[in-house]
Amino acid sequence: MKKIKRLLAFTACTAACCLLSGCLAAPVQAPPAAGTEHLTMLIPDRAFPLGVSTQDGYYYVEPGTTNSLTGMIRYVDYASAVDLPLSTQVNSSHTDDSDTAYLDSIIGDYRMFLFHDHLYFIRSGSSGSGESDALSAAAVYRMNLDGSDRMQIYQSTGGGTLMMYAVGGESCLYLLEQTPDAVEVLQLPEAGGDAKSLASLPGNNYYKLIGCRDGLFYFHVIGYDPDKINSAGDMGSTTHTLATLDPSTGTLNNLADLCPDDNQYAEPYMAGTTLLYYSPNGEHTVAFCDGLGQVESTLSLADAAGGAFQQTDNPYVVGDVLFIPCWDASQGHGYQILVDAKTNCISRSDICLTQQDGKDSLGATVLAENETCYLAMTEIRYENAEVPLGDGTTTTLQNQIYGYSLIPKDQFTAQSPALQTVNRM
Repeated sequence: MKKIKRLLAFTACTAACCLLSGCLAAPVQAPPAAGTEHLTMLIPDRAFPLGVSTQDGYYYVEPGTTNSLTGMIRYVDYASAVDLPLSTQVNSSHTDDSDTAYLDSIIGDYRMFLFHDHLYFIRSGSSGSGESDALSAAAVYRMNLDGSDRMQIYQSTGGGTLMMYAVGGESCLYLLEQTPDAVEVLQLPEAGGDAKSLASLPGNNYYKLIGCRDGLFYFHVIGYDPDKINSAGDMGSTTHTLATLDPSTGTLNNLADLCPDDNQYAEPYMAGTTLLYYSPNGEHTVAFCDGLGQVESTLSLADAAGGAFQQTDNPYVVGDVLFIPCWDASQGHGYQILVDAKTNCISRSDICLTQQDGKDSLGATVLAENETCYLAMTEIRYENAEVPLGDGTTTTLQNQIYGYSLIPKDQFTAQSPALQTVNRM
């Protein structure tokens, strides 16, 4: 039996600072008023570089093989179950600007998102880049859904990096840019123009944008309190706070202390517009909360886990469902617990992905959905890729190439689910 060591640093850090058993969050200060603008979370809070889905297909970015600092936009067509470059060129290598699938830089992190019938590409860039190093700078591009008429609508000139978040307003985009001293909340016209800074959040904290509700941004704020005693009995402890930001005022309001003492801890997630608290250890529960961060009801994950609960990765949200990747030691493979925020139901999926390197068979990661199906990553293989070293030479690394399957939602938790393999072209 192989030992699972894929818990991410965030989960390990929170486990070290708390005993992780409860899910109660006490209010910190007076609740904020609702915002005045309808907001849409355009990029979900996930560590895995992912794309964006319509009812008809899924757009994503894949690193180039001749130069892995460049990228290719690919599209999974749901009707035909085909994965192909977003290009009209036949027999093309998709490696230059003449091709709509080609991206000349994916330096840093990157995502795609949709807003008002346009496709957007966002890259974080590298810290310290500016106008003189455009390919390394943080930037946002806007294009038609077929990849045509691409234009850059934002580029950082101050050397900051864009965090992988985007929020849609009534006719604008909201972005978060990390600088050495702060996190700037930027407002940008959706078709491009001058960016306006609405708020500067203190740079000594880390901000996870978990979702939007009632015209407000909801943040999981991770900080440090030198006067708080940690679980080892020493002074100095990590803090976890649920907070909201009203973009119309730029005001950050603390709602709840997510780790009030060593016996209580909660990770916040927004499934649709439902605020959830997940307790990753102890009783292993998910709590349903109101907009002020107060618990209304709680569900146990014990029955879905079956035996010993062993989480393998950070939870993530697709639509109204929270997915929790786990490991079943008795069966020797991964699975996922599903918490449906609309129905308050908990279920389990044992669909696994296969890995070319023979590593443990983990649960299949869901990337996107439409009304009837999930798009899941069910295979990982490797392909050699060249990386320029900046001195005219290159080194060879391996890109991960993903294989996908379409799975009907009503089959996802079945014992023998129907999977439709997506064919790659």
